[in-house]
Amino acid sequence: MGEETEGLREQVERLQRRVAQLERSDAIHRKTIEASPDVSFRFGIDAVCTYASAALVDVLGYAPEEQVGRPIFSIVHPDDDEMPRQLREHALATLPGVSSTDRVGPFLSRLRHKHEHYVWVESTVVVIRDPETGAVEEFVLTARDVGGRVEAESALRVSEARFKTMLDNLQVGVVVQGARSEMLMYNEMALEMLGLTADQLMGRDSFDARWATIHEDGSPMPGDQHPVVVAINTGKPVRNVIMGVYRPASESRVWLLVSASPQFDAAGRAFQTVCTFTDITAQKGAEALIREQKELLERMSSPIIPIAAGVVVLPLIGQFDAARAERILDAVLSGVAQHGARVVILDVTGVSIADAPFAGSLLQITRAVGLLGAKLVITGVTPAIAQTLVGLGIDLRGLVTRGTLQDGVAFALAR
Repeated sequence: MGEETEGLREQVERLQRRVAQLERSDAIHRKTIEASPDVSFRFGIDAVCTYASAALVDVLGYAPEEQVGRPIFSIVHPDDDEMPRQLREHALATLPGVSSTDRVGPFLSRLRHKHEHYVWVESTVVVIRDPETGAVEEFVLTARDVGGRVEAESALRVSEARFKTMLDNLQVGVVVQGARSEMLMYNEMALEMLGLTADQLMGRDSFDARWATIHEDGSPMPGDQHPVVVAINTGKPVRNVIMGVYRPASESRVWLLVSASPQFDAAGRAFQTVCTFTDITAQKGAEALIREQKELLERMSSPIIPIAAGVVVLPLIGQFDAARAERILDAVLSGVAQHGARVVILDVTGVSIADAPFAGSLLQITRAVGLLGAKLVITGVTPAIAQTLVGLGIDLRGLVTRGTLQDGVAFALAR
């Protein structure tokens, strides 16, 4: 009997130590909960609150005792039914053999403040189960005030929506590219100009060979020369770069006037670049057409006309500048060689302006024709042009002139 009594006493002492340990642990746990800025609730499967932590007054304005004994879901916004629904499902479920606790959430929901407005909280619920039967015994809900975060996220979404609306209303293409030139954002005009869908664009960067970009002179433009990459590497804006980009949808090339501006983070690193571009394909086509027409007009305004064996006439019309003087010289020399000319009549009746470059060109053409064994005759010098040339003080000796084209032709035929 003595030994049995001694063994029973030891078991009792161990049990007492265990109870004291649990009480200390529970006290520490309670102090931790009470010191937390998060609100803690305890409630049974009937959803009636049995405990509320002191933080309740700071987050929702209620004293803890005001919520004890009340249905916990009565302060949940009617539209936020995800948490109540899941907890009801847990309350009805009996899961024998499972762990004594499990966790549900987090849930983002609104709880009603004492002053009748709602507070956004993020909640996590611990489900306490009977370790033998798996039946739900209790719920422990912890709610954290995330109103500031929700407002910031909402403001960010509104800001992004406004920014996207603004981009879509711009009449220029806009893309935002990351530090590796990867596509981050775009507007609808960019898709239209590039002839791509959103999925096709978002899978590319400036080094993608499918752009097949070229410089204005037609030479290839590799990825490291693209305005966005140059802006990222140098940290400086790049302005008004003309580049040709291949459009797969139409199997054509679009000409773009591109600018890129790097954006910097707090450390001063370029983390993204805003790239804007305008479609100048029509303008490029018009410029090419104007150049062709100008060249055609110049050729038509300086024709070499053979009028007799060994005699050609070149009538000049319009302004006379250095570039045109060079082309006329080429035309005269080619005409002399082609027609075996002995006399070239240069009729200047249609020249509107006479200046020093004009006089110098006449002398240059005279000397060049003479080197080919031919004679240059200038006709149609008006009094105004004559006065201008004399006033310039240029030595015009060596020039053969005749008053009219008819006089020049008579002179040429007589030779």
